Amino acid sequence: MYNPNARRGRLIALTLVAAASAGGNCPAAVHRGGAAYDGSARWAWDKAQPVAAQNAADAELRQILATLVQTDGRLPANEGSWSFVCWSPSQQKTIQVTIAADGSPSTSIRAEAAPGPGIQRPLPAAWANSTDVFQAIVNAGVSLANATGAQLAVLNVASYSGVPNQAAWAINFQGSNPPNQVVRWDGTYVGPQ
Repeated sequence: MYNPNARRGRLIALTLVAAASAGGNCPAAVHRGGAAYDGSARWAWDKAQPVAAQNAADAELRQILATLVQTDGRLPANEGSWSFVCWSPSQQKTIQVTIAADGSPSTSIRAEAAPGPGIQRPLPAAWANSTDVFQAIVNAGVSLANATGAQLAVLNVASYSGVPNQAAWAINFQGSNPPNQVVRWDGTYVGPQ
C-alpha cells in the first residue's frame, strides 16, 4: 500500500544522509563531555524554539531530524546537527531551525499550505529526549557495542508498522545489527524496522 508520508520520510532521510556524508574529509568526531543534557535533542530545542517563535508566534513543532548522533543520544562536540521543522498555521509557512554541534542556529523558511509535515500534528509537548530514546533501545536489549553512532535520527517523519500513524523516533545506527530501531515519541521502545 502506497504511503506518501513514508515516501516523504525516506526522501528526507536520504537528503540528510547525503548531507552528512558530503563532508568526506571531515575531522573525526570528538566525544562530547559535560552534562548528559548537552548535545541532546532537548538541549538543541531549547536553542531552536525561540528562533522558531521569533519567526512565527504560533510555530508548531512537527518533526525532528538529526545527523551524526553518538550512541548516548547526543551530538559529538564537533559535528552533527539537530533540525526542528515547525509549521505556522497563521502564516502558512514552514520554519526549519537547525542547531549545529556548537549550538549555533541557522534557519530556512518556505511557504507551505496546511497541514504541514509530520504524522502526528503537532508533536506532543512531552516528546522523549534523544538521550532517553537511545537508553530505551539499550534497555530493550539491543547492543550498541559495535555501533559507531547514528547516521540519522528522526522523529515524526514516517508511519511505522509497530506504531502506525503515531509519532515515532527512527534511529539508523552505523555498524550495529539490526541497524534501524523505532521508539515511540514518549520513549517506549517499539523494535527494529
